[in-house]
Amino acid sequence: MIREWTTRIITVLTLAAVLLFGLLGYYERNPEAFAAASVPASLPQPIGSEQLFDPAAIRAGDTIAGMSAESVTAGTHGVNSVTVRFLGDREVSGRFEVLDVETEAYNPGDVVFTVDEKSAASLPKARTFHEVPNRFALHFAKETDKDIFGAAGSTGTGSIVITDYTAVYADTLEGIPDKAAFAEVKTLHVIPPFRPEQNNPDFDKEMKTFPALKLDPKRATAKPGAVYDWLESVNKTFYGLAYNGKRISASQRGQVGQWLRGAFTEARTDQLLHTHVPEVEGGYLIGGGSSGLIPPVVIKEVRDPLLTAGPDGEYVFTVTWIVSGTQDAKLTCYLRYEAAGWKIDRYEYEMI
Repeated sequence: MIREWTTRIITVLTLAAVLLFGLLGYYERNPEAFAAASVPASLPQPIGSEQLFDPAAIRAGDTIAGMSAESVTAGTHGVNSVTVRFLGDREVSGRFEVLDVETEAYNPGDVVFTVDEKSAASLPKARTFHEVPNRFALHFAKETDKDIFGAAGSTGTGSIVITDYTAVYADTLEGIPDKAAFAEVKTLHVIPPFRPEQNNPDFDKEMKTFPALKLDPKRATAKPGAVYDWLESVNKTFYGLAYNGKRISASQRGQVGQWLRGAFTEARTDQLLHTHVPEVEGGYLIGGGSSGLIPPVVIKEVRDPLLTAGPDGEYVFTVTWIVSGTQDAKLTCYLRYEAAGWKIDRYEYEMI
């Protein structure tokens, strides 16, 4: 009996030793398996929380990010909106862009500054916007200060000093409502805009060649319907002078003029260039729109087309439109016959 128990004890001890040595070997090969479980990291919190304010709780006199709230105005940008003006000087760094006066729907002509991470905690910000960088339009006491940032379309980076800052909170914002008063430049790197030829090389991609009408005056007088069809085609082709929000150069404007001469006299071409491709800061801008040959109405019927000879080699074309509505319309168009075919000079329509 004693011998049997002794055998069992030795067997158990042997198995325990085998298990112990096995565990020791596994530990040497995989020590990380025995390490204490790491404590989960807490959720990331907004950096520089001292710059954040609650739009519903802020009051005049509060200090946020070292700037004093001079005024708090509710309802400036809709329900639940708040506008806070902060006083104090701040040097901030970041990037800027000079928006176009002619083509920007929001903040036209403004210099818009966006702060970088280095300046992220320098300015007050509504708590809801803690992940959005401060972006504001600069206001200048002198127009010459604005010129430092370059012409419309310029971009760049730099460090500037502002003297006060207005922050807007709203559920929905259009454009850039935040603003700051410009004080001085510390450093500035300006990147001028591309030349129009580089920035707008395909301005003429929709400008298809105008249809030509080469009937001699005698045949054209006998076929006034063909003259009307040509005028209608010219009007449709004119829509190729399309607005794309980019400037063109004087040379490119000259190309537009050459295109217009395919259907219009020299005098009419000059007038169309003046109204549809006006000069703006930094070049010219294609405004697009209609030639004005055909009125913006629903034409139900075309009646009584007529071409007659006028004085000094001029021809007068008239036609009546039956349109939807209470009044019909009549077109009077003055044409000239040249070596390359018919050209459109003056035209007008009236409601009858």
